[in-house]
Amino acid sequence: MLRLKLLRLNAGESQWAIARMVGMSQGRYSMIERGLVSPTPKEREALGAALSASASSLLRPVVNTPPAKPTRAGCGTGREGDEARGPEL
Repeated sequence: MLRLKLLRLNAGESQWAIARMVGMSQGRYSMIERGLVSPTPKEREALGAALSASASSLLRPVVNTPPAKPTRAGCGTGREGDEARGPEL
């Protein structure tokens, strides 16, 4: 994922809204956000201004960490008591 998408999501904006702010189509914005095409220098500056970020940082990859596995309430990590249940079949 590119930093561009993370900034947009954190701002709570849709692709359509950001695209309109900078004067491009939603389709072009989507392709830029997915890294399929590169923005022009003018587009990069406009995106940076719209998202309150430096234009040079928009296309940097963001390390994606998987979300923690949910556990049942009151069961801690969900691993306690595995030995008492015996082997799974």
